[in-house]
Amino acid sequence: MGRAARRGWALPALFFGSFLESAIFPWPIEFPLLAEMLRGRKHVFPAALATALGSAAGAMAVFIVAGIAAGLVESWVTARPEFASDLDEVRTRLELRGGLAVFVAMLTPVPVQLTSLAAGFAGLSAPVFALAVLCGRCLRFAAMAVLVFFYGERLMEWWRARPAPWRHLATGFFVALFLVALAASLWL
Repeated sequence: MGRAARRGWALPALFFGSFLESAIFPWPIEFPLLAEMLRGRKHVFPAALATALGSAAGAMAVFIVAGIAAGLVESWVTARPEFASDLDEVRTRLELRGGLAVFVAMLTPVPVQLTSLAAGFAGLSAPVFALAVLCGRCLRFAAMAVLVFFYGERLMEWWRARPAPWRHLATGFFVALFLVALAASLWL
């Protein structure tokens, strides 16, 4: 990510990674987003915006596919008990609360794919869905951006003041955590 950022590819990489995270498989996009944000204050809000737009585009892709092929996709999802109950729960919330339920789901750890599929199955209005997803994802990543904007430099100063072996151990822990989360998202 660092090499891509120095070559000017950080924002397209964040957009594409966020698109994949929302459209295909859930993985922690926050880690590469945070890495880009910590490059400096001028990188914070563009990185958050690229990630939010990529996430919204991925969610819209799933929503459109679900709307077009609801019968085929629904039978595939409902055949998997681990997804079927989540899908039914999300669908019920969407039928009752529509765009507000989508907006709230975009702020939570609920997989974006399930919300998008359920909204497509439930026949939620495309403009309502798009607005709810975009507002929810922008708010989620903007909140992260504000925190990094105000506290990121102090956090980096604190980090650099730690002994090198401690930093290496902590970095290894977070890389392992990222790989475990990525593997879990592929397994689910």
